Amino acid sequence: MNKQIITVMLKEIKDNMRDKKSLMSSVIMGAVFMPVMFVAMMNFMVSMQKDKAEKQLEMAIQGSANAVSFISHIKTQGVKIKEFNGNPTLAIENKDEEAVVVIPENFAEKFEAGVPAKIEVYYDATAKGTTNMTQQRIKSLIKTYGTTIGMTRLQLRGISPSLLNAVVVEEHDVSTTQSKGAMLLSFLPYALILGLFIGSMYLAIDTTAGEKERNSLEALLLNPIKRSHLLTGKLFATMTFGLITMVVTLVTFKLVMPFMPLKELGMTVNLGFKNIGILVLVLGPLAIMAASLQTIIATFSKSFKEAQTYVGLLMLIPGIPSFALMFLPLKEKLWMMLIPILSQNLIINQIMRGEEVRATAIIAAIIGSLLVGLLLALLAIKLYNRESLLFSD
Repeated sequence: MNKQIITVMLKEIKDNMRDKKSLMSSVIMGAVFMPVMFVAMMNFMVSMQKDKAEKQLEMAIQGSANAVSFISHIKTQGVKIKEFNGNPTLAIENKDEEAVVVIPENFAEKFEAGVPAKIEVYYDATAKGTTNMTQQRIKSLIKTYGTTIGMTRLQLRGISPSLLNAVVVEEHDVSTTQSKGAMLLSFLPYALILGLFIGSMYLAIDTTAGEKERNSLEALLLNPIKRSHLLTGKLFATMTFGLITMVVTLVTFKLVMPFMPLKELGMTVNLGFKNIGILVLVLGPLAIMAASLQTIIATFSKSFKEAQTYVGLLMLIPGIPSFALMFLPLKEKLWMMLIPILSQNLIINQIMRGEEVRATAIIAAIIGSLLVGLLLALLAIKLYNRESLLFSD
């Protein structure tokens, strides 16, 4: 590598290392804080769900005297009855109750007549936290009670309850514990790619729009160095911080993975050193594309703040394929591996699901991303040679 390029690269890396705030926000906060926070939230949610499931169910009932047999049934299930008087809708809206069961006065009459007797359940389907679990437990109890009574009535009439099941569904779930774990970590591709973009963002802005705003760019260009070498050195420095952030994010996920409640959720995640190596290989070329794109946008900007706004909008790009693949089923094709960001998302998802990643897919992802990255780098160098762009007011 050219000595001038290395000198510029080392100079920019050294200068960026001195900026502790930028280093903390781009590398440390993004790469370390996000995985740790995710694991903490997962453990908290699983703990809440477990405590709620094991806790005695308390059911607020209005009109319990109208359904003596139902009350007796749910008491045998360990349910604590809470007499409720008032407006059930208001109680739910005010969050005084998670759910309210209302038994109409004509329940016993219809029950004895053998016609469907109605039990009303008031709840908020949009409620957050573990409230939904309470709702599901209440509805399940009522459904079980209704099914038991219905089958008993048929048996008393000499009719086999199996006649109601004209068709029986036999389910075969072919998902594995690892594919379920991949579903849990469906955000991982976005987290890794976003970390790479964030890691290189501040240096890309500072070495272009920042120097323009500080009026230090003109003095820098007076040095006996080619502009192509100057920008190449800056790009290498920018790429370095993007790669560092991505690697730190991967290592952090590897370290915090044992603390995730995967066993309680019936999931496994294989983030071994082989898979980490594949991820570094396919994500690495994106550093060139990210650094070049951010440098191009920042070069057009007149100030650091303006560049920060425009480059911030660039962060939406990694999220497009990541969020699309969370909801859209897509069968991987070799040509898709040539598309930057999409190919990385597909390969990461394959690794998380425990599928074998073909060597041709890895090579195609590397070539596609490298090609686009190099073209963008050449465009950035070409723009850097324009006097009107560099010194525009």
